[in-house]
Amino acid sequence: MRRWLWRLRTLFYFAPTALTLVVVFLFVYSVTAIGSHVFFYGYSFTEAINALFGLNWTLLTQGFYWQPVTYMFLHDGRLHLFFNMLILLFFGSGVEAEVGGKRFVGIFFFGGIVGGLGWLAVLALSPYLPELPHTAGWVPQWLRTILPMANGSETLANGMCIGASGGVFSLIGAYAAIFPKRQVIWFVPFPIRISARWLAIMLGLLTVFEVVFIQARVAYAAHVIGGLAGYFYGLWLNKRGFYGD
Repeated sequence: MRRWLWRLRTLFYFAPTALTLVVVFLFVYSVTAIGSHVFFYGYSFTEAINALFGLNWTLLTQGFYWQPVTYMFLHDGRLHLFFNMLILLFFGSGVEAEVGGKRFVGIFFFGGIVGGLGWLAVLALSPYLPELPHTAGWVPQWLRTILPMANGSETLANGMCIGASGGVFSLIGAYAAIFPKRQVIWFVPFPIRISARWLAIMLGLLTVFEVVFIQARVAYAAHVIGGLAGYFYGLWLNKRGFYGD
């Protein structure tokens, strides 16, 4: 009985830094959601916030240098926010418990920043990549209505990236590098026990599949690049002798 109570306690343990980030993200989303009904000169408050603090190449080169950080605090819809906060709260708490609050923050923001800049790089290269219909033509129409299909209209000039996914994937990548053999529980779509290394590989392959075959190439580029950034950050920590199995 005590063993099961201990497992439940560890399962629902929320590390302070991870919990603080989640609260901040929820607060920002609440403000932007309320602001979606407030209009200024034909634009909503939410659109203005996304333009100022989301990641856009044109504005970034015009002096909006805070965008590679602030874009992580914005989210496009409740589902987008829910999955990021779920992973940040449960998986992020496990990472923080192992590496400490300061390194947890470093991993999260390093991966988020690198993932966002990598997204810009992929967007710049997108004209030279295969046309989207050539790789996603096999997707049935009913599945297209469910999946976040890209329309190919984003360019380096008008593309906008928001969300904490780059930082979230960075945490997963770092944990897989530091503790590759550790067993973790993954809840989506059903609970399974899997090693951290194989979880990172599985999510990476799934994301690459979405990038290449489901016309979501640009939207998910930050996930892959953020995860790789976190993985190499974790390898660097191991090399310095901080952690490791």
